[in-house]
Amino acid sequence: MTAGRVYRKFTVKGRNVVLRVMRQDDLEKLLTFINGLVEEKKKDRVSELFTGFEHKVTRDDEAKWLASQIVQLENGEIVNAVAEVDGRIVANGVITRGHYSETRHHGELGLTVMAAYRGMGIGGGIVKILLREAKRSGMKNVKVEFLSTNHAAVHTYQRAGFREVGRIPGKVHRKGKLVDSLIMARRI
Repeated sequence: MTAGRVYRKFTVKGRNVVLRVMRQDDLEKLLTFINGLVEEKKKDRVSELFTGFEHKVTRDDEAKWLASQIVQLENGEIVNAVAEVDGRIVANGVITRGHYSETRHHGELGLTVMAAYRGMGIGGGIVKILLREAKRSGMKNVKVEFLSTNHAAVHTYQRAGFREVGRIPGKVHRKGKLVDSLIMARRI
């Protein structure tokens, strides 16, 4: 997979959207994105964001993370797509290949879309691209895990052919409540 490769360009609600692979010079945009998610989670009492996003990330930490992601892209360990709207990264998706020889055919999907850009088809577009690229890389199936209360995610993944395969009761402790995680999977 080539860093920066453009998968698709489209317009939604008058906004120019580019779905592409992340690249090394995305550092500042990705730092703004991740720290924006931290702020979003702090302000939103019913945040649908899964785990993490609890503390702002330093530029050095984000640079190390990005360098690691680029190496994993080049080595075929991950497939990636970011959504850039009017020059700003608003979503990031990745499928990580299984680490063991017996699980190299399996991928784990992670996707985060900023609240202001949900419901626009951006997340669904990223999922479609990630599944296509995972299949091209030899993966055979993919799973995703997220909060069971995230109905938009359920809808997005069902539309992409995922089916519920399990739940983990009370996995996430948020705002004084235990929330189940939902696990969905599909063959590709």
